[in-house]
Amino acid sequence: MYHILVVDDEKLMRTYLANSIPSFTDKFQVNGIAKDGLEAIELLKKQHFEVVITDIKMPEVDGLSLAKYIADNFPDIIVIIISGYNDFEYARSAIQYRVTDYLLKPLVDQNLILLLESIARRLEKQPASAFLSGESVSTEQELKKALFGSILEGNTALTYDLFQRLESCGLSCPASHHVLLKCLPDTLELLLKNRTAFDVTTDHLRLNQLLQDICADFGYTTLYNTDGATYILLTASDLPALTQNIHELHKELCRRTAAENMPKNLVYGSPCVKDIMELPYALQEINRLAPLSLLRRGTLYLSCDTAGYDDFIRSMHALEEQFYTDYLTCSPDRIYLDIGKMLSLFFHTSLDSSAGSSSKDQNRDCPAQENFAALLRLGSYLIQIICKRAKINPAYRRSAYTELFHQIDLHLPSGMPDEAACTLLLSNTICTLIPSSKAPAAEPGEIVTKAKEYILAHYQENISLSDVAAYCGINSSYLSDLFHKTLKESYTKYLLRIRMEQAARLLRQNPNIRVYTVAEQTGFVSVKHFNTVFKKYYGVTPKEF
Repeated sequence: MYHILVVDDEKLMRTYLANSIPSFTDKFQVNGIAKDGLEAIELLKKQHFEVVITDIKMPEVDGLSLAKYIADNFPDIIVIIISGYNDFEYARSAIQYRVTDYLLKPLVDQNLILLLESIARRLEKQPASAFLSGESVSTEQELKKALFGSILEGNTALTYDLFQRLESCGLSCPASHHVLLKCLPDTLELLLKNRTAFDVTTDHLRLNQLLQDICADFGYTTLYNTDGATYILLTASDLPALTQNIHELHKELCRRTAAENMPKNLVYGSPCVKDIMELPYALQEINRLAPLSLLRRGTLYLSCDTAGYDDFIRSMHALEEQFYTDYLTCSPDRIYLDIGKMLSLFFHTSLDSSAGSSSKDQNRDCPAQENFAALLRLGSYLIQIICKRAKINPAYRRSAYTELFHQIDLHLPSGMPDEAACTLLLSNTICTLIPSSKAPAAEPGEIVTKAKEYILAHYQENISLSDVAAYCGINSSYLSDLFHKTLKESYTKYLLRIRMEQAARLLRQNPNIRVYTVAEQTGFVSVKHFNTVFKKYYGVTPKEF
């Protein structure tokens, strides 16, 4: 029997999980319940748990902070996050805290059952030594992982402390030959499949779990996750053995992603270094390769052996800096010129002899499709540069991608446009992100009115605060404050009130209406949950109403 700790600030959710899990399986028991991360931490200090199921947004200590605490102090505990649909872009950062499982609100019983079955299989394979206190088998792995992360982040003080802890435990530090790998899903493929923020984050989580499995199979356990990418430190006694390991790992990654119908991935490889303290240099070299991803198609391995491409990389980086400067100064004319230079460089660099490709693509598209894909790839790349560095609001980022697709669709019937038309196309896309081009901020009263209209039109759906905020073109935290100040209640309570009022209206209008129909039409996926909420709100069940 495995023990679960449930953490959620909503009492109904805590009750649902505590009652449902034992009824779904005899392998798990909920023997800990907390209303926030602070309470959860106190329970973790007193009791032993194999699994923690936590909401991501909570007062005091939120789900991500709790996941970090668990990763630092109880690395063998499996953490599952519960999140609303549009919170997943925020939840992506959870992968750096070893979170690889999730449940999407509103919870679906079957999804919970399948997840518990998967976790049970994983725990059954886990050696008993993993749950021992003190310096267990996992200690060396976790210390080396922490050391790996501290070096990449340039945390000198922590690095020194971890070196000392490794030595005091009689554990050896990685030595000899090292290569750093960076793995992440191919953005172009995600865009072409019209993937949502939730889908993209899910792909990141799936890739991270897959890489953990593959690395375990190969004997590599030193992984570090940040910013939607997974970093792997490979170590071998000599360079030929290291090179062979890289090729075998990449081959297995390609095979597994294809077998599991996952998106294709980009894999960047650093130069070989002989001292682990040189990893920041390896990371710098990997980041330098980013423009080369524009020239590649499929699941590819990009190594730092860039003979013949150094001029392209240097030129693209220089143009990127100028491009970003001109964006900050809100200069559409300058942006047009910058993009024109990028396009000229991009389209006049060979796409057929890309350095570092592990295999040739046997399924070439027709040239026109290939060119449009290249244009989409470059447009996405430019959007990412601005959004990452300028921390653009997700709503505006989505509008930029929408404009990119729109501009390309306009030209598809007549074939690939010339360079001047391509430049204008991409410039029009980027200009949607210029602050001066955005509409002036609306008054608080107008925003709340717009939000209420949206909620009234979509209360039957699984809408979150982020959905409403994106519709209003503002930050979700700001919208939450407006609800409290203007309506004197939270977004959650307002949405619940609307749903309950609509449920009552349906019941009054049609006394013979089935309860599950009312639940469905008011945004509830579970009749049981609807009945519980309705009785708590009105004091009677829907049938008694």
